[in-house]
Formats: sequence, structure tokens, C-alpha cells
Amino acid sequence: MPIFLLLDFFILILIRFFVKIFITVFGWATEIFFGKLPDKNKGWFYLMIVLSFIWIYFLVATAFPILFNIFKYYVPQNSLTSIFKRVLYILCVVGIPPAVGLIGAKITGVTKSDKKKYVECIIRGYRYSAMLGCAMAVILVCAPVIRIKRITKKIVAKSMDMHVAGKGNIYVMDEIRASLSKIGISSTKKIPSKFYSLPIKMINGIMREMFDYVSDRDFYVSGEKINVYINSADIMLEGKADLVEKAQSAIVKGFVENDIFLTNNEKSQKIEFKIFTVYKRWENHEISDGEAIDTLRNLANIIFDEDMTYNERALLSVQINEVQNNVLAKKTNYEAL
Repeated sequence: MPIFLLLDFFILILIRFFVKIFITVFGWATEIFFGKLPDKNKGWFYLMIVLSFIWIYFLVATAFPILFNIFKYYVPQNSLTSIFKRVLYILCVVGIPPAVGLIGAKITGVTKSDKKKYVECIIRGYRYSAMLGCAMAVILVCAPVIRIKRITKKIVAKSMDMHVAGKGNIYVMDEIRASLSKIGISSTKKIPSKFYSLPIKMINGIMREMFDYVSDRDFYVSGEKINVYINSADIMLEGKADLVEKAQSAIVKGFVENDIFLTNNEKSQKIEFKIFTVYKRWENHEISDGEAIDTLRNLANIIFDEDMTYNERALLSVQINEVQNNVLAKKTNYEAL
């Protein structure tokens, strides 16, 4: 009997914090699985996921009514409440998919003036609701497992801006591996566990339709005590805190030679492109060492005059410094000869 009382107490605690648990796990999920979505519409996309999960929950609860009992302690039991619950249930089951479709239309910029596409979006809401709702159900299992793994192994995760400039994620993985090797970390490409890959595969098709954005979970870069996962607009570094910091610095230095943006706004990316252009022109002997150094110094002054964040200035400064060091090292070696 005491065991059953303890179990009831545990279930009551879970019920009491159901919403809080859901919000917490959803926060973990955005960091683990989605990466950095476009700020403009990510709130709407998260609303789509939550509504879709509610829809799936109601459908499953229809088959297994015990799931509705989670909330019975908070709902007064009387005839008026009973009617209200039935109306709410019908509204959710019937209304959520079209609502999800309408949110999808808003995100993709489809308006009522284009009646055909607008109706298609509403109908598509049923597919979105089914896929996003099931994905969220899987995420509610996978995210805590990954979080617990991090806590037990004392590892941290850090997101880092990165925009692939047309060559694809496999190319980016090769560049990451080359950057890590420069600080003595050997790495390889591995296939991630289902806990990382399954929710992403369920949701990537919709993210591609809405944002032209995907999280690549076919492979990831695995080094000693550090892993790197790639999305369309950022990368996630996971490992011991000191190694994550070292790896981040190495990637910034390594990517200065490639057409991959590590900042996330147009102004900063223009400067990144100028740094990259100076480096390539100098490497191809189109400009002299002195011209390269002077141009880089001007860029260094510009980034402190421009309106940008401290992190953007720091990152661009590291890139400029890395190119300057390359130029000066070659110049010194040449003069020594």
C-alpha cells in the first residue's frame, strides 16, 4: 500500500508541474534540435508546434481517456464545466489544424489575395499538425535524455552563428575538422544517435518549406571529448567547457580563409566578405603585403565605428588578426630568406 501511495504522490507532482515541465523541455529542444531560427517568425513556428502537440494529445486522449485525468484536479466538476470542456474539445480537434495552416501561411507570406495558395495552406495544416505534434511528442522524450546525459558527463553545449555560403554542410564539416586539427583535436564524421536525429528528420521537411532551413543530423563531427552538430544558420558545439571554448576559437580562425559567414546580420557579413576578399587577393598576389595590412587596419577601424554587438566586433577582430598574422608571417619568412 505505501508503494501505491508513493506512486500516486509522484504522479500528482508530475501533474502539478505538467505545464512547467513542458515549457522547460521545449526550451531544451529549441537549443538541441532547432538551432537558430529566423527571429522574425520563430515565435509563430513555436506556436505551431505547441498547438500541434495539443491536437495530437487530444486525439490520443480520445482513444485513452485516462490522459484527460491529468487535469481533473484543476477543473471543477459541474454541468457548466462539463459543457465547456466538450466545446473546448471540439474547437481544438476541429480548429487547430486550420489554425496551424493559417500560421504557416503567415510565415511563408501567403495572403488571402492568392485564394488558391491560401486554401492550400489551410489544408496543409492537417499535415503540419500531425508531423509537428508527433515530433514534439518524440522531443519530450529525447530532450530530457540528452540533457541528463550532459549533466552526468559534465559537458556543456554552445551555439555559434554560421551561414553556409552555397557549398553544403559536408564541406563545412571538412573545414571544422581541419580547424580542430590545428589545435590538436583529431575528429571524424559519425552518424548521430536516434535521440539527436529522429526529431529533426520528422520536422526538417516543414522547416525547409517555411524557412529554407534544415538541421543536418545525417552526420556530425566527433572529436575527443567534443562534438559539433550543424544547422543552416548555426552550429552547436558540445563537450567539456574548456574544449568548447578552444574549438570555437579554432573554428573562427579556420573559417577566415573560407566563404562561410560566422555572423548573422548583413552589415557584419559584408565585413566578413571583405576580410575574405583581402585574404584571397593577397594569397593570389593581386595585392602586396603592405596593401593587405593597410586594408585590414581600415576594416579594424570600421568595425568599431559601426553599430554592432560586442560579440560581432570580437569575432571580426579575431578574423582580421588571423589574416594579419598570416600576411606578417609570410612577409617575415620572405625577408629572412
